[in-house]
Formats: sequence, structure tokens, C-alpha cells
Amino acid sequence: MTFDVQCVGFANDPTLFAKVSRLVATGGSLDEVLRQILEDGVKACKGIRGFLAIVDHDRGELDVRYTAGEGWTEAKRIGRLKVSEETGRGITSHVAATGKPYRSGNVLNDPYYISAFDDVRSEIAVPLVDANNRTRGVINIESTEFNAFDDQCECALLGLADLATIAVTIADHRAREMALVEIGKELSRFSTANEILQKVIDVAADALKFEDCSLFLIDVVTDKLVLRASRGRLADQVGKASYELGEGLTGWTALHGQPVRVVNPSSDPRWKGRYEEMPAEEAGAYMAVPIRIHRGVIGVIRVQRKKSPYKWFPNDFTEDDERVLTTIAAQLGIALDNRRLVDQLVKAERLAAWGDMSARSAHMIGNRVFAIKGDINELEYLLKQSKIDPKQALDLMESIKKGIFLLEEILNEFREFLKATQLEPKEVDLNELVKEAVEEGFPKRSPTQLKLNLAPNLPKIKADPKKLKRCFGEIMENSINFQPDGGLIKITTSLADARSKKWLKPSQQSGDYVQVRFEDTGPGIELEKKPKIFNPFYSTRAKGMGLGLSIVKEIVEAHNGGIYENGKPGKGARFTILLPYEKGSSANKTRKNEKRETRNEKGN
Repeated sequence: MTFDVQCVGFANDPTLFAKVSRLVATGGSLDEVLRQILEDGVKACKGIRGFLAIVDHDRGELDVRYTAGEGWTEAKRIGRLKVSEETGRGITSHVAATGKPYRSGNVLNDPYYISAFDDVRSEIAVPLVDANNRTRGVINIESTEFNAFDDQCECALLGLADLATIAVTIADHRAREMALVEIGKELSRFSTANEILQKVIDVAADALKFEDCSLFLIDVVTDKLVLRASRGRLADQVGKASYELGEGLTGWTALHGQPVRVVNPSSDPRWKGRYEEMPAEEAGAYMAVPIRIHRGVIGVIRVQRKKSPYKWFPNDFTEDDERVLTTIAAQLGIALDNRRLVDQLVKAERLAAWGDMSARSAHMIGNRVFAIKGDINELEYLLKQSKIDPKQALDLMESIKKGIFLLEEILNEFREFLKATQLEPKEVDLNELVKEAVEEGFPKRSPTQLKLNLAPNLPKIKADPKKLKRCFGEIMENSINFQPDGGLIKITTSLADARSKKWLKPSQQSGDYVQVRFEDTGPGIELEKKPKIFNPFYSTRAKGMGLGLSIVKEIVEAHNGGIYENGKPGKGARFTILLPYEKGSSANKTRKNEKRETRNEKGN
């Protein structure tokens, strides 16, 4: 850093900038850096007190974040800048508006000064100005002496203000970098389009500090931009609000494939104002960027901030903001395109599976129908010959009934496989589901023993209770059938650990899961058979079509979960089902509060 000749007195003091420069260079926290800068400024200028105000983008105002010296109270800190702009007063506001330092040797006669402390006689304030020539904050120092601040003091404060601006800029870049990394992780984790879109909006809001955001995608049928996600007033218009391509700033962005940045959108000739995120009188800076894939533009992300109460602070979006939002849109475009390709692949795989199922089912049904026809023909022959042996007729009828029953079983399993991914999810308690499945499906007089080990206070999950109980019942039934002379089934619930999550797809392993494990003391599954047990029509039992475990797998994966078997052959089977949960869900927050209240009650 180079100093003006007027700063030579401070340049001879190597400690003035050394500590704070080191904090900035080594990545100290923003709070630590700015507090140190303020303290150094008060000390260097021999002031009695001071404060550092930072621009709050959410409100478009200056916010006194840090104070130093005597006499500060929370009320004084909060009320320090609550001054009407129309008065044209307030040294801090004046400096923020002009972007230039200001000194008052006698505040008693100063036209800008507004009294906050009775003992103040001199005041100096310098701005934090960034590379876009925007005021990011103000450092303000006060003294009880007249004419207390000179050129050297001003020069030193400007140097400290530059360091503060660098620290604020670095913190912004770090926050945005972390947001982009988080979006990258979440885009690979979430499987449904709605989850992807909402996550993008939530993370982008924190990164860019805007009041509202809306995300539109082009509907392939109507060729209109349709609102698919929103954070704010338009949330209830999702799926309803739409623009023609080229209509308004949003439609213009989609049609031309170019970003838009305006400070006052309502004054732009392209503005339509059909679906406003906030009242027109509050609407401030607006920015929209296209969402692209290799085939072209597929949507638009638009963001908006409230209008600042200060004319000197337009609260606009910068080129850096545009680059960040464009990067987010690019990540989203890739994720949506990948999702489309995955859906096509899954669809192709399911079509192939349906082809295989149809062929196998037709063969099995054909065999049953052929057998039933044979029995009917035999029965018809006996009736025509009037040589009916009652026992033989009853045997034929029993065979026909058995054949029809097997046909119904085939059709039922086929129907279950069809409906496996059709979920009706709601928030449920995993332990309660396990208990209900045991109550409904475990034989009352079975020689097999049952042991439940259910972890308390598990987070709730969003799931289809009927489908999950179907899964649990299928696994229990298998265990019982493979232990005809009795044995043990142990069912355990818990949070999934890192070892269990390694069985999931790589894109799922960063998520949070609960798990339910079924262990038995039966013969287990031979190593060469393990890769096949979840395949349709594969079964080592004589009963059924072999769709049981494949249906279980379909249901679990429809819940964005996973299932694996890692028992030891000869020592029993061991099935583990992992199901995701959201830490931020209302039910889980309630459970945490209940646990905290319980601990407090015990403590009292």
C-alpha cells in the first residue's frame, strides 16, 4: 500500500496497518477484521468513540454494525442513522451519498451534523468505496475536542477504509463461492425437478441478497414461460403465472437469450408488470438471466430488490451479480438436462423391463390357462359321458380353483409392481410404521422370535406409509419362510452412518437418512445369488412370480432411498433400507424443540 505524503506521520507507525493487514491476508473473519479496523481508526485519530456502518442490501440502508468507545447502548446503535433523507442532514449519510470523506471541526455549527452524544465537538467520516464505485459503508470517528482531525488522520482512515472494503469484497466472494458449491452438491442430490428449482432459489437468495426471485421454464406444449418456483409473493402463482416469449423483461430475456439488468424496471419500455414480486412503489433493481442447455434457452431466473429509501443508494445489481446468477442458471440448466436424460434412460429401462415382464407373464398366464382349460375339458367330458365320479369331479374343481387363484396372484403382483412408484407421501414416524407392519404382518403364533430395537427420537420422514409397510412385510415374510422351524428376526432403526450410505448412489451419499435393518438367522443368501435378488422374476421360493423384492426396491427408490443386503451366507440375511429426511422440516424442528423442553424440565 502506498501513502500520500500527508500520511507520513502514520507511516512511521508500523503497527497501525500491520495487524489488520495480516487479518485480511490470512482470511480472518469479517467481523474480526472490521472491529480491528474501527479500533485502529479511533486510536490513530485519538477519538473518543466511533462506529462502522455497512450497507444492508436487504433494506437498502446503512446499518451500524460495529461500535467503539464509551457511551454506546443498543438503542443508540440502532437509532444512530434513523434520519430522514429529506432533511439533507447527517454526516454519515452525506459521506455515503457523495462517496467522499468529510471533516467537521465544530459540529455545533455544522449544517449536516445531528447530535447523538452531547460531548461531541469534532467528527470525521470516510466512505468504503468498491471497484464499482459504490459506497459499501462508512467509518465515523468522534472527538470531544474542536478541530481534532487533520489531513493525516483522514489519510489514515482512508487507508483503513480501503482495507475494510477489501475485506467486505473478499467475504462476498467467499459467500458466493460457497453458495455455488452448495448448489452444485444439491443439484446432484435432489432427484425431482421441483426440489431442484426450490433449492436453486433458496441458495441464490442468500448469495445475491435479493428480496424476491422467480424461476420460469418454457412449457413445451404451450411454448410459454410458466412460473415453476418463487420465493415471495408469487409463490401461490406457481404453475399459473405465464409470459409469452418476448413479453415483458422476462419474456424478452427468454426470446433473445440475453441477461437484463435495470435499476428502475417500471421505467423500461419492455416492462409489463403483469406478475409483480412486490408493490410497484417498492420495486427496485431487477435482473434476469436465461437458463440454457445445448438445445437453447429453456427458462429464465429473475431477481429483484426493494427500492432503497436513499436516492444515493440505488441498490442495483452489478456485473459480478450477473456473473454469479448466470453461473447458477448454467448449473441449473445442466442439472435439468441431466435429469431429462436420466428420465429418458429410466423410461427406456422400464420399457425394456415391461417387455420382459410381459413376455414372462404371458408365458406364466398361458401355462395356467392351458392347465385350467385341460381341467374344464376333462370335467366337460365326464359330464357328457354321464360317468361322474364325485371325488374326481371335486379334484378337477379344486385344480381349477387353484389355477384361478394362481392367476389372481400373478395379476396382483403385476399390479403391485405397476403401482410401486405411485406414492402418496406424508410426514410419518419410521418407528410407528415398523410397529404397525409387525402388528399387521407378523404371525401371532410363529415359531420365529421377533426382536425390535427402535432408536428413540428419530427424525420424521416424508413417505407413503402403505407402500413402506408393504416393503417391511415382504422382508419379514421372506425371513419367516426361510426359517420354517423357527429362528430370530431382529428389526433395528437408527440414523444411517457413513458405512451404510456407501451403498447409495454417489449423488445421494451427502444426504441425511434414517435406516431400518432386518436381520434373521436363516440360511442367508449365497454370494453368486446376491446380485440377482432384486431382479424381477428371480426367486428361490416356489411361491409367487419373484416380484416381491423387486417391488420392495422400486418402492424404496421411489422414496429417493436405497436398499442393500449384506448378510453372511449360512448365517442369515441382512436387509437394510435407507430413507431420506430433511433436517429443516417443520416436524423435525418440532421434535428438536420438544427434546430441548424435556431437557430443560429435567434440569429444573
